[in-house]
Amino acid sequence: MSTNRRGSFRDLNAFFVFGALTVLLIHILGFFLAAQDDFPGNYNFEALSIILLRFGRSLFIFATGMLLFYWYKNKPIDWQKFWKKRWKNIILPYMAWTAIYTYFMYQTFDPGVLFPHFAHSLFTGSSFYHLYYIPLFIQLNLFFMLFKKPIERYLRLPLLSAVFVLQLVFYMAVNYLFTTASIDWDASVFLQAVQALYKYSNSHVYMYVFYFTLGAYAGLFVEKWRKITNKFWYGALILVLGISTYYIVSFLSGTLTYAEGLDIFAPLYFLYTSAIIFAFYPLSAFMGKLPVLGDRLAVVAKYNFAIYLLHPLVLFLLESYVIYRLNWPTSMLIIGLFAVTAPLSIFVFTSTLPSRWKRQRKEQPVFLKTPNV
Repeated sequence: MSTNRRGSFRDLNAFFVFGALTVLLIHILGFFLAAQDDFPGNYNFEALSIILLRFGRSLFIFATGMLLFYWYKNKPIDWQKFWKKRWKNIILPYMAWTAIYTYFMYQTFDPGVLFPHFAHSLFTGSSFYHLYYIPLFIQLNLFFMLFKKPIERYLRLPLLSAVFVLQLVFYMAVNYLFTTASIDWDASVFLQAVQALYKYSNSHVYMYVFYFTLGAYAGLFVEKWRKITNKFWYGALILVLGISTYYIVSFLSGTLTYAEGLDIFAPLYFLYTSAIIFAFYPLSAFMGKLPVLGDRLAVVAKYNFAIYLLHPLVLFLLESYVIYRLNWPTSMLIIGLFAVTAPLSIFVFTSTLPSRWKRQRKEQPVFLKTPNV
């Protein structure tokens, strides 16, 4: 493994780019789906696209686990430096933009309104458009710090298979308890706490243990993982197409509602997302090796966090003040929003970084700098 981390591992760049773009497309389609009166479009196509593209977060979690264990495999870690880097590059920007989004939502500087909602949004990732992946990302790093050594020591295919089965059983239990079983969740404080954990399950690590563990296995045994995915990608692709067909037919026939299709914690969707990881990884690794496309993917993947963090604001502004002024068909508006949101998100993010301001100050012409007195 190369000791030079910058750009030396490109298997996952397409994963990050594809995951970010699916999240972006889902949020764009979600707006038009809710605004059918103003922007009539193909409801079935939009709804099915949202249902079938809701695997981006699982791709992120797998890729996060793989990178962490790939780069830090069997190495001692300076945890102070590890968390300092995340504090500077992830947590502080997230806190700042959560504050901005909270103000956008409530349009007030009243501390009694702003602070409670800011704190709630900060810990749940629920400000504006949901940003649940960022608090989840922090939890994943904490999980990595706590369990790095035992995972490196014990994680093999049998244990990975056991984690898969346990996650599947857990999803089955969750779906039964919260969709089928008749339980009075207000009967006790304990049941209320359980219900709250389910309500905000998007941003809790226990809902994604298998994806992170799968990434850990891939990072610890890269060559073996590549051989496994190259061997089974065709079968995984067939599984993806089969489950996709089931969702499409069930939705169009009315046996599956839109709300039911959005449940990524349904056991069938768990199989669907896992199969996508196996099917897409060889293609992602291949694309990362291409001389031109691989470089492009590396650049966009570098700004994956910027797209994820800033696209809610960009979409809000475009959807509120721009698209209503354009007499375009709905399909063209969707394409236009998709084309401009990612570049604008990257531009806004990089333009507001403190490091950018410091660099610009240092690069000012001599006559613009304040003289030392």
